[in-house]
Amino acid sequence: MVAVLLDLDDTLVDSTAAMIAAGRTAAAALWPQAGPDLHEAAARRFRADPRGLFGAYTRGELDFSAMRRARVTDLAEHLGLDQIDDAHGRFEAAYAPAFADHLRAFDDVTSLLRRAERHGWPVGVLTNSGAAYTAEKLRLAGLEDRFEVVVTTDDLGYGKPDPRVFAHACSLLGSEPAVTAYVGDDPVVDAHGARSAGLYAVWLARGGVRYARTAVGHGWDGPRVSSLAEVGPLLAARQADLGTGAGAR
Repeated sequence: MVAVLLDLDDTLVDSTAAMIAAGRTAAAALWPQAGPDLHEAAARRFRADPRGLFGAYTRGELDFSAMRRARVTDLAEHLGLDQIDDAHGRFEAAYAPAFADHLRAFDDVTSLLRRAERHGWPVGVLTNSGAAYTAEKLRLAGLEDRFEVVVTTDDLGYGKPDPRVFAHACSLLGSEPAVTAYVGDDPVVDAHGARSAGLYAVWLARGGVRYARTAVGHGWDGPRVSSLAEVGPLLAARQADLGTGAGAR
């Protein structure tokens, strides 16, 4: 390989765990009388986003604030909770510090970054989060300044799986798509999206109940790993097959 692009949420950082913890805290702040079961239900619905509002944001149909506001409104409507004045602002005020407290990088990130450094592979991040939010996540996880480039929805105004976003990220890394790997946890947005854009796509299928949405793989028949620790050897073998300067340096 010449270069590696990585998804951020649930690939480099455990966003799902942080979102559920933060959603639980925020729901309790807005609807304290609802009780812990409803707080948990609200947290999990906010993370699951069954109305696909985050997808509308990544397509450029909603801005970030409107997307989050709609998700908070959805919680009240679906769970029969009280509609509260400035619910979005109050939700975010409770959510943000709780999310920061719970966000962690996965333990397998460092091994992949070290392997990439030994092989001379430039590594970038391509995420559907916005620039400011992405920078904060990387800082909280101790991953700031670890990547050659960081591409977000703010670069072009839309995100994955649009092939233009993958092409843009490759251009910034100075690599061609055919010799650039992309690793992400979503089989549709990440794996199929990257392959459709001409990259070497690897689906990261982490274990655990919170990744059940990707369990069936959506028909993915390409490379699949359960940990980032498996990615380095896979890409080294791919590089040897391509004859693009195999071997560490």
